[in-house]
Amino acid sequence: MNTHSGHGDQPSRIDETDSALRAEVTLHHTATVLHVHGEIDACNLPRWRTILDGAITAEGESGHLVIDIRDVTFMSCRAILDMATRAQQSQLRMSVVNPVPSVTNRIIVAAGLTEWLPVYPSRTEALAAAPAPTRTIPPASWTTT
Repeated sequence: MNTHSGHGDQPSRIDETDSALRAEVTLHHTATVLHVHGEIDACNLPRWRTILDGAITAEGESGHLVIDIRDVTFMSCRAILDMATRAQQSQLRMSVVNPVPSVTNRIIVAAGLTEWLPVYPSRTEALAAAPAPTRTIPPASWTTT
């Protein structure tokens, strides 16, 4: 995976082979930003996990991963749960950018995941969010396939 650091750099593209799901990672001094495009469903869930894991690995010293889903047209419940699980496992602060309230926002709130996946209406607000310690839920309550 290629990434760029600093402000104003062109982001690198991840998984260019699947037009239904694309992503770029950009490193900033306050966070790493994963900008996702397309659909995240059962058909490309393994690819989503690879993208998410790659962004977690690329995350620098900030401890904050911003997942920008403003260009995601569909996100499965499983994909949302994968984000929350990885936030817990990695001990990273993860923030979600979704400028228009959607089903994704409602699922995050209804599932009680806002502590791990706070949603912000803009990338600027998500980047400015101070990293907060994450609380651990017993892993038995979530299963990953």
